[in-house]
Amino acid sequence: MSSKPHARPSDPPSVEHPGAEDAEARSLDAEAAALLADIASFDLEAARRRVEKIDARYTGLRRSTVDFSAPARDLGFPEVSGFESPEPPSANLPAAPSDLPEQPRGGLLEQLRNEVAVRQRGASVATLEAERLRERLDASLRAVFDYLRDFTTQLNVLKPRVARCYHLLDSDDPIQNLSWEEGYADFRTCSTGEGGFIERVSMGFTLRGPGQRSLERSGGAVERLRQMLFDLGMKYECQERRNRMREVESGLFVVADEVGVQLVWRADFAKGEIVVESRNLERLGFATFTLRPETISPALLDEFGCLVLGRESRFRSLVAR
Repeated sequence: MSSKPHARPSDPPSVEHPGAEDAEARSLDAEAAALLADIASFDLEAARRRVEKIDARYTGLRRSTVDFSAPARDLGFPEVSGFESPEPPSANLPAAPSDLPEQPRGGLLEQLRNEVAVRQRGASVATLEAERLRERLDASLRAVFDYLRDFTTQLNVLKPRVARCYHLLDSDDPIQNLSWEEGYADFRTCSTGEGGFIERVSMGFTLRGPGQRSLERSGGAVERLRQMLFDLGMKYECQERRNRMREVESGLFVVADEVGVQLVWRADFAKGEIVVESRNLERLGFATFTLRPETISPALLDEFGCLVLGRESRFRSLVAR
């Protein structure tokens, strides 16, 4: 084996010539050749140092060595005047007006929630007031029923005379000398779902006298009298006379001295009133009274009792207030 040392090429210059890519490529080829020569001569330390040198030179991003500080070369394009680059919006400038209507603070949903709450509060107040009115009407009608039940119970035992005369149409002979025969009191409530309040109190009684009276009618007046006696609840018998054509020529009515009286104390929840509807109370026919629930009192009910018995009574004047 020859001991002649291998020739080692000298290190290439490390100075890069800006803008000469071919020179840089030649320098890199020289570095590679020198590295191979070091490896071939088993000079590993020199090869290591050379690799570190190359790494230190080429590691990282390459920076451009072109200088842009000089004015740009005129490329021959015409100059455009009157054009300015837009400036960034300033934070102090007022916002552009919006076409949408301004909503109250809190937004539309909050406004709707407030309206619903107001409506619900109004409905709750109205419902509470209606409930209180129903309770007042119920309490008043309950007081009426308690009074009338006790009233009729006592009269059913006493059967007193009732100082009242009932004139039947144009007859000069009124129905009179009547006495209490029998009476009752009852009430009716609304459904449980509506509160179960008393909505009406009924009272009925019969007045009976010792005699009877006769009324004669002819032609169409026979049927009219028959209908009227039926509507008034009067007891009667009718003897008809007919012609050969079986047409009614006349009729003889025999009416008993007996009068049925009916009364209804009814709650008008819409108006908050108590309506008293009567049939044959003071005279033959129908009558109606209206009063407020707060006017119901023992004194008023006593005046009503005197009216039923035909005694002096201030019931009408008290109701008219």
